[in-house]
Amino acid sequence: MSLIPPPLPLVVLLAGGQSRRMAGQDKALADIGGERMIDRVLERLHPQAGAVMLSAPHDYATGLVAIADGPLGPQGPVGAIRAIAAQLATTIPAGGDDRFVTCPVDAPFVPLDLVARLTASPVSAMAEAGGALQPVFALWRAHAVLAALPADRCGERWSLQRLGEAVGVVRIAFDDPDALMNVNTPNDLAEAQRRAAGQK
Repeated sequence: MSLIPPPLPLVVLLAGGQSRRMAGQDKALADIGGERMIDRVLERLHPQAGAVMLSAPHDYATGLVAIADGPLGPQGPVGAIRAIAAQLATTIPAGGDDRFVTCPVDAPFVPLDLVARLTASPVSAMAEAGGALQPVFALWRAHAVLAALPADRCGERWSLQRLGEAVGVVRIAFDDPDALMNVNTPNDLAEAQRRAAGQK
């Protein structure tokens, strides 16, 4: 009897940050190897995903559904994850497959097995590399997120690590820390451009 693999999950690209350390440049539009960083990351994510969505104020001309942060929720990526979870929970009943994987838009070398590695976990999971947690690369379950972060707790200070602890994430180790690099500064961008040129 052949086994049928589970359907690929939703992947959400986190692209709603303000790029404060990038001297005013929107990281999603930064050039990496001759293409916009957002396009490069999407190329690496699409084969891994059942569907891809953006957590962003607009779709960056990708044609993808973009969900902005809701009126409820903490600032930053925790608020984005709660907004996605709230959207999914309206269509997926409790006990249904409400998984989604998050990846940041500033990860030009995101592993091609990111989703497979994270979704192998039966519970929520976060990537770890070089002994350090990389919480923007994570598997979440929408109803668990909303249970951990109800409306009356949205005014508290939340980090991705705190939310991960609240939903009981496990750590998934990745061997290559560079594959999970984030482009946060102009120096990071220059390094990513050098690496991308070396891959050609």
